[in-house]
Amino acid sequence: MSIQHKHKQNKVDILSVQFDNVTMDEMKEAVMHFRETDTTDNMFVVTANPEIVDYALDDRSYYDLISEADYIIPDGSGIIQAGRILGTPLKERVPGIEFMAKCLEIAERYHQRVFLLGASEAVVAKAKQELQHRYPHVTFDAHHGYIDLKDEQVVRKVSKFNPDYVFVGMGYPKQEQWIKQHRHRLQHTLLMGVGGSIEIYSGTKKRAPLFFRKTNLEWFYRLITDWKRMARMRRLPRFVSKVFRKRLKRK
Repeated sequence: MSIQHKHKQNKVDILSVQFDNVTMDEMKEAVMHFRETDTTDNMFVVTANPEIVDYALDDRSYYDLISEADYIIPDGSGIIQAGRILGTPLKERVPGIEFMAKCLEIAERYHQRVFLLGASEAVVAKAKQELQHRYPHVTFDAHHGYIDLKDEQVVRKVSKFNPDYVFVGMGYPKQEQWIKQHRHRLQHTLLMGVGGSIEIYSGTKKRAPLFFRKTNLEWFYRLITDWKRMARMRRLPRFVSKVFRKRLKRK
């Protein structure tokens, strides 16, 4: 089950993907409200950047999957810029790794349970160790992300842990597919795909320096520090082209 945090009046259409027009503070409030709600439903959050939007436009099943999320938040400066170009501006960027940090702060305050699913066995173990030191009142468990989506042993492990949060760092589309397939096995849980955030928390990868983040060039930093992203980055010019074509059609 999924709790329906649908606010139609606060949706912004970016190439047919319906983004929630929210700030980081509003998302934090939504998590607090969810925590206080007496429900067995869960909360599914998608952090979407231009790559994810472009992929969703090419893959109908993935588009339908993310459309079922309770929140689609703008995790990319390209999404913010697209909103401005299309005349439907979003309030602000809500980076997934920063929203994850807000969730961890709430988990620390209320002594909650967090499951990390993703990265290699060594990396996720290191991330768990680092986060446990940073958030001593949170109970953590973890499993690597090199799994089959239908791996029942992993699903049982996550379910038995009874987490308040499950952060899945397998990269799109696999992380959202895992959530889609197994969220019904959990109760009152926030589930979110977090991409490479587990590696960053482990210390094996570094987030872009503040300069790149403030100048909306975080994507460029990722590219020059990780050439494996080159193939994925080809989606960026395609996304930009689609945005401008849509803008021209409106004139």
